[in-house]
Amino acid sequence: MISMAAAALASGCQKGIGYEDVVFFTGTENSPVTTMYVDGPASKGLTVTSSTKLASDMSVSVEVNGAAVDSYNSLHGTSYKMLPEGSYTLSSDTFTINAGSSVSQPVTFEITSMDDFEEGALYCIPLTLTGTSNGMKILETSKTTYVMINQIITTNGINLQQSNYVSFPTIVNNAMFQNLSACTMEIRVKMNSFYGATANPGIASVIGVEENFLLRFGDISCDKNQLQLAGRGASVTSSLHFNTGQWYHIAVVDDGTTATLYADGENVGYVDSSSKDPINLAWDYMDGFHVGFSERGRLMNGVVSEARVWNRALTPTELVNNQCYVSPDSEGLIGYWRLDNLNDEGNFEDLTGNGNDGEPNQSPVWEEIKCPVVD
Repeated sequence: MISMAAAALASGCQKGIGYEDVVFFTGTENSPVTTMYVDGPASKGLTVTSSTKLASDMSVSVEVNGAAVDSYNSLHGTSYKMLPEGSYTLSSDTFTINAGSSVSQPVTFEITSMDDFEEGALYCIPLTLTGTSNGMKILETSKTTYVMINQIITTNGINLQQSNYVSFPTIVNNAMFQNLSACTMEIRVKMNSFYGATANPGIASVIGVEENFLLRFGDISCDKNQLQLAGRGASVTSSLHFNTGQWYHIAVVDDGTTATLYADGENVGYVDSSSKDPINLAWDYMDGFHVGFSERGRLMNGVVSEARVWNRALTPTELVNNQCYVSPDSEGLIGYWRLDNLNDEGNFEDLTGNGNDGEPNQSPVWEEIKCPVVD
């Protein structure tokens, strides 16, 4: 398949504009990024394409371009790391396009070991085309492909089953969680059911504080499978209707001007919050901040993991990239509960080191989960 850029050049040729054949990474017409999800050794075949069928064989040189990782991060506001040395191989440093063809034989990129991978880290390996044996030019916009390596993490989540919830008593009246001019609150959730809530109007509370900053499903004003931010007079309901049995990463980001709901990094609703009071997750109302509980119970029937609170507004890119894990010392992270095991005191440890452990109201029912979920 000829790239959009090459096709445009071909079109220009028909109009008498100068045209040169070019070579480029196959599949980079719309994006230079390709993603691999791995939980062990894995491989991916890569090819290059020329804008015309060749009369004779041509080889195209390729090299690992580690310096491009920093450039990509700077441009996109990401935090990818270069793959550790010894963790990968490239089957060849040249692609070969045979005579009569426009697509090369594949070169195999392989993850050979994850022993030196950091937990939850996002890795990238940029591969750059550097030259051709017959002098054909390389299309500048498609000379580098970025292979992004996302680790699949196997862990536990709590199946709340509309009978369990988690309380955080040390957050009540805690200055760290008061008067937040910006805030991000996020959690992964898979709902077993949106129905059968114990209190009218059938609300299933997920995370936060009632009447101030609460993520929940359902209300008298919306369907039971719509996500809603409630409190401070800045409520907003998601345009998305959620499914049972499906994992979502949900978040609310308030930058002091707008409160935005996200599902898997996609904006699904927003409201003006510029005239509202600062966020107070330390408010002692209905026993304060919870996961899976709020006023008069309002318990949820679902599985949860990776609950976090930040004192800054995360970007959509950060929400997508960090849904499975973040470093506990990340900037602005003031509460982080993986909800995957209990410490020696029988609580969910606050990984930030701030000491605000979560207390389950009964023994957890665990469910093994993988993150991210890959079809």
